[in-house]
Amino acid sequence: MKKRKLSFKKGAASFYIVAFSTLILVIIATSFAAIIIAEITRTINDDLSQSAYDSALAGVEDSKVAFYNYQNCTSNGQVYADELTLDPEITCQDIVYWINHPDCDMVSHILGRIGKFEAGSEVTIQETNVANNMMQAYTCVKMDTVLDDYRATLTGTNTMRLVGVRLDDVTADEIKAVKISWYSDINSETYGDKFSFTNFKAETSSVVFPSLVSQKTAIPPTLSFQLIQTSEQFNFSDFTVSVNDTTDRGTVFLVPTNNSTKAAANGTTYNGTYNGTENVIPASTLVKSNDKISKNLPNVVYCADEMNGPYACSATIMLPKPVGGKRNDDTFMIAVSLPYGRPNTDFELEFICDNMCNEKVVMADDGTEEIVGTDRATLKNVQVSVDSTGRANDLYRRVETRLESTDTYFPYPLYAIQLLGDGGGTLLKKNLSVVCEWNFPARGC
Repeated sequence: MKKRKLSFKKGAASFYIVAFSTLILVIIATSFAAIIIAEITRTINDDLSQSAYDSALAGVEDSKVAFYNYQNCTSNGQVYADELTLDPEITCQDIVYWINHPDCDMVSHILGRIGKFEAGSEVTIQETNVANNMMQAYTCVKMDTVLDDYRATLTGTNTMRLVGVRLDDVTADEIKAVKISWYSDINSETYGDKFSFTNFKAETSSVVFPSLVSQKTAIPPTLSFQLIQTSEQFNFSDFTVSVNDTTDRGTVFLVPTNNSTKAAANGTTYNGTYNGTENVIPASTLVKSNDKISKNLPNVVYCADEMNGPYACSATIMLPKPVGGKRNDDTFMIAVSLPYGRPNTDFELEFICDNMCNEKVVMADDGTEEIVGTDRATLKNVQVSVDSTGRANDLYRRVETRLESTDTYFPYPLYAIQLLGDGGGTLLKKNLSVVCEWNFPARGC
């Protein structure tokens, strides 16, 4: 009897090869599909995020118009309102009431986007691309005109801000100092965390102004702080004099340094004091700066080598009294400028009272709210804080910004002399005029 050979095992190796190859191809195809789906999802989320951001910006733009309407009402004498009118039309009393009682619908009410007594309705944004419907809207826009500080940004194209100080519940004469902080953590992210102090000369052991021809930009930058003030009765000639310990105008140049030894005492090439973590510029420095025979030296401000808070540098500038009496509320101004035009820097101004002049709500250790006194004055109608939330489909974005209530780009002179060019070819730009007197019988200039 013959034995038959079993042949069904032939080709088993090929079966395994095909199976593994198919598995690998499936894994590769699945991976590509997952990557494509992830990229599509990311693109959709990016589009939604940008659309939600645009919606929030639309709320900011509407808030500008709403605040303009509020300014028109206040200029016509409507300054306070504690209730809405029963008139179906929106009146100035209604607008002032909504500004004084901010909520999410205040901008929508002021502009008539929703009904006068309606609440909780979002404002739909009309889209130009109907095929790509993002269901855009801004859901909540709040405006606040009473703020604890003034914040702005100085750049190479806008190197100065002139701040007309308007205080809430205190008078200008009660302000004893201004605290200025500059170069924020956002600036640090742009220019790098490592600072570049170019104002300390090791060979002479002195602090000087940074060199204009230096290829290395000083980080944090030098700032110019100018005080403009008058008493209730004043002459224009008062701006050019300093009487005893009073002045109507003063300028200090705040030069950052990381050398605490040089910032600890006065010297012949620099001014300023440093005490613990506080930089204090005395009022006498502002008074002396208006003295024609006094040398306006750099005022040293000690700053740490790296960011350790929201701002890299801060200084408290004590204010002198104006010539002739109490400080006038309507002529109290601060000018902050960036003399070297770089780098861009954010800054903040806080106004300090002689005594406790305000109250704020803080959270106690047990979780309850507690009202405490503070020596920080509040500003009213100097800036407008806008908090806007936008939506696209089910994705939300929130924007917080400050709007100027007045023209802060007022053409205030920054320099008495302007130099053109650099190096040996520097030209002096100055307008000259000749006054002629006619003397008889001789005639001529």
